[in-house]
This record gives sequence, C-alpha cells and structure tokens, in this order.
Amino acid sequence: SAPLETELVVPERPPRRRCRCFQCPPCNSCRCRVALAAGLLLFCALVGLITAWVIRPNSVEYSEDTAVRLAQLAGAAYCSRAALEAWTCGSKCLTSVSKPVKVCQGETTQAFVARWEGDALISFEGTKSYLSMVQDLRIWKNLTDWKSHGKVHEGFLIEWESLRRCVKDALTSLSSPAGSHIKVTGHSLGGAVGVIAMVDLVSEGWLVREGYTFGMPRPGDAAFARTFDGMFFRRFYRVTHHMDPVPHVPPEEMGFQHLASEVFYDADVKRGFVRCPRAEDERCAGKYWDVPHDLLHISDHKDYMDQDTGSEGCEGAEKTRPTRPRLRVGSKAINSKRR
Repeated sequence: SAPLETELVVPERPPRRRCRCFQCPPCNSCRCRVALAAGLLLFCALVGLITAWVIRPNSVEYSEDTAVRLAQLAGAAYCSRAALEAWTCGSKCLTSVSKPVKVCQGETTQAFVARWEGDALISFEGTKSYLSMVQDLRIWKNLTDWKSHGKVHEGFLIEWESLRRCVKDALTSLSSPAGSHIKVTGHSLGGAVGVIAMVDLVSEGWLVREGYTFGMPRPGDAAFARTFDGMFFRRFYRVTHHMDPVPHVPPEEMGFQHLASEVFYDADVKRGFVRCPRAEDERCAGKYWDVPHDLLHISDHKDYMDQDTGSEGCEGAEKTRPTRPRLRVGSKAINSKRR
C-alpha cells in the first residue's frame, strides 16, 4: 500500500505589529518605553540648559560681604549733600566708590548716584523719625494703583516721583544711560522707595544687577509683590534684623504684603542668618509680629550688618543734612505739617 503522507502544517506567524508609543499594549511596548524615557531625559536636560542660560547671567547669590558694604552705602544716604558730593562722610563713604557723586533732593528725602564696582549705584535715604513713621504707618491706609504693577503706598510713590527725573539724569551723566546695569540699596523708607524705583527704571530700559534693602516697610499689595518678585528673582534681597518694628508696617490687614527673598539676622552678623524665600514667613522677622512690643527695640532698626544705617556715623561737612518735613501719607505728613 502507498505510504501515508503527513503534511506538516506550520502555523502562520502573525504579522509584526508596528505601533507608536502610548498605543502599544504594556507587554509589547518595552522599546517604546525605553525610547520615551530617553526622550524625556533629553527634554529635561534641554530645559535645564535653557533655564540656566536664561537665569544665571541675571541672578546673584546672596553675599554677606556685599550686604555689609551696601548697608554702609545705604547709611551714607543720610549724610549731608556737601559730605556726599565731596565723598568725605567717614567710613560710610567707601573708597571703592568713584566720584563724582550726584545728590538728588526729593520731597522729604534724598538719594545719591555714583559709580561702584563697575556699575551705577543708587542709594536712597530713609526717614530720621523712625518712631513717628512706625506709628503713622500702622494707622494710615494709602494704597494707590500704579500703572499695571499693582498697588503701592501713596507716600512712597510720591517720594520716588519727586526723585525720578534727577536720578535718571544722574545715571545718564555717569555713563549709565538706559540699557546699563545698576545696583540699588536703601534703608527704612529708602528701601521702599528703592524697590518702586527698580520697577520703574526697568520699564524705562535700565537693567538691575542686584538690589539690597535693609529694614524696609511693606511697599505695596500682593499684586505688586508678585510683579516685583517675578522681575527680580534672585537679584533682590530684603534684609531684616531681630525685632526691628519697621518691617511690620503698614499692616497686612490694610492690604499690604512684603516682598519675598528675606534674609533674617536674629542677632549679630557673626551669629548667622536665615533665608526665607516666601514673604511673611514666621521663621524670619515674622516671628516678631507684635509691633507695640517691637517698638522697644527700635535700636535694631538703626543697626544692620553691624553698621550704623541711620544718620549716626556721618562725618564731613555739616555731618548730617538739615531736617526736612517727614514723609507725606496721603493728605497727612508723618509727624510734620504740610509745606
């Protein structure tokens, strides 16, 4: 008989499925997942490089050495016009500052502009009547709309507007026109005027390399704080000291909010500092929120970075400038009659 023939049937192999990532079943998507992971790593690396390229040239880390020198220069703004123009105001007049020094007279305070460490520096004077300023800023609510930047304290804005033209002219005369880098400092009221000036000058084309303020009051509302913090991330530092009462006015209850990037010294400089990146942080000056009690420590306001940041310590012609009417708050002048 004929042999039986057996047909060996080989099952047909299903065609290989070509799939895209996010469409394959989990058990068949190993290569897709590897490719996806590699792509995500590459994307993250690219974003990191771009972020570093954008931020690093415009950011500065907090420097205690810079803070000490800027505290001295903030204190120098309290000295007389003659002493500043001659740059003979004592230890506050750092030898690293180049003459000429331009002095601008505002409605109740002054500011000076000079060249320092390769850039133009603007230093804003604060008020000499600290106790009166604290008491009045606790009571008077004077937020006013300012362009599209939010609301700022009316008195601080008036003071900047009285200095604005002179400061801009001084910058230009010192070879720092719009497009140039500048540094800004100020103590007390001068710090609040200084941060408003920073926003305004940037809108006019200047570039702020860094800004340090010492013992400044709250300058505006939450919208202004958000605008400012976004513009000057890692280029601005708000230094506070122990139980200084000035940083706690005007009150939050009246719509005011501090700027971020606080650097808090709870004692002398040698005891170190605490960084609080968020505003109104109770790990920093916020722990001493009781203003009536803090008024007993007004001396903390006049001592920043172990320097005399008020009118004390000025030397040279006339030593300190003549007393002028205090900062106006709306229709009222702080501890002074209107002119």
